Amino acid sequence: MVFVFDNFKYKYFSSKVVIFVQMKRSFADILAGLDGDRAHKLARKLPEWAAAGAGIPSALSLEQCSSSLTARYKAELIANLAPRSGQLPPETSGCAGPLPSGDGPLPLTMPRVARFPEAVPAAVPQKTTMIVLDLTGGLGVDSWAFSRVAARVVYFERDAELAAAAERNFARLGADNIAVRCETVTPDTDLPEADLIYADPARRDAAGRKVFLLEDCTPDILALLPLLLRKAPAVLLKLSPMADLAMLAERLGPALREIHVVEAAGEVKELLCLLLRDASPAEAEIVVVRLPGAAGLRFRMGEERQAAAVYAAGVQPGDILLEPCPALLKAGAFRLPCERWGLRKLAPSTHLYLSPLAPGTETAPGVPGNPFFDSPGTETLPSVPGNQFFKERRVRAVLPFGAAAFKELRKRCPQAEITARNLPLGSDALRKKMGVAPGGDTHIFGCRLADGSAVLIVTEKAV
Repeated sequence: MVFVFDNFKYKYFSSKVVIFVQMKRSFADILAGLDGDRAHKLARKLPEWAAAGAGIPSALSLEQCSSSLTARYKAELIANLAPRSGQLPPETSGCAGPLPSGDGPLPLTMPRVARFPEAVPAAVPQKTTMIVLDLTGGLGVDSWAFSRVAARVVYFERDAELAAAAERNFARLGADNIAVRCETVTPDTDLPEADLIYADPARRDAAGRKVFLLEDCTPDILALLPLLLRKAPAVLLKLSPMADLAMLAERLGPALREIHVVEAAGEVKELLCLLLRDASPAEAEIVVVRLPGAAGLRFRMGEERQAAAVYAAGVQPGDILLEPCPALLKAGAFRLPCERWGLRKLAPSTHLYLSPLAPGTETAPGVPGNPFFDSPGTETLPSVPGNQFFKERRVRAVLPFGAAAFKELRKRCPQAEITARNLPLGSDALRKKMGVAPGGDTHIFGCRLADGSAVLIVTEKAV
């Protein structure tokens, strides 16, 4: 007998034997399962919307929208493209006179080249005179964030149910400077002129499968780009975190000026590509950002290519091991940390680092006493410039990679987090081979050193 309950399939053989296996769930099933927890997810992802009693038409719309945190970052980013309202001379203002009411035509803006400060402010800045078009409105979170810094936002959405829900939510949130247009944007769409056009193309096809090429997304950004740059001096694109940065730079062409790699909650959430119509040709900058509130690291791909890596002679107990954050790895800043902050890399393809040596020393100080699982002592953690982009861990032991070390670690570390770097097997496979359960405060890195040897580096959180 076979029966199904709570997404499990049960096979009944006798009064004493029941075998059950979890059934595979489709993407649609997973999203449907979010319905019961939608209020909690809304409060966590969009607290302002939850407080205003915003309506969410589907779990999919909530799953795919920006969070308040990442939406605010985009609003801060576009706010830096123009001077603050009240400070613009009349002849350069993009919105002379009072903001129009109703759904009438928007005022045309004066084309101008964006200006970029060194750092993005932490708080949502004062409103500018900018006109912003959001071509892929969805639930409307980004449009709402833009409305807090722009004079006028035009929200486009092809789905009538989503557009209607967004319009109701904008009213609840007091965002009365957003015009809603329920239509699909194509190269033939009559777009108003604007200061900035934003698009977050859908990265799933009609069957729900993920797509990665720009031309496979909806809308096709490559086909739209000439129109967008005619209508606005600046275009901001939100693209898949899986996209290759070098590919984006090649496909988007000389108008691309910045690629923002945005991390939140330990995960790369967004790639934001900023394109300018009238800017002089130059290699795009990569901006690494960890939210909330971290200052961005800026560099160009050419700087990474030209940077000289410094490799550690070895690793010993007491060293401070630095693990790059996901955004830094995604940005491809591998040799640059050595040049910018004096870090020592473990190996060319092992993206782990040691803190800088103290002036006048050739090796890092070790921890006295038993080198295996000894107390870290009372040494102070060295101050590493830019260490907001790294997790800092103190090395407790370094063991040769092999069965003997696996056996020893199973006894001494029954629980540990496992990471494989620059090895022919992944982290899950290494955990299985070692036989160590996940959890605990210990983190073991399996990796290769600069001399080609494979080791297991046992670490703990640096205090």
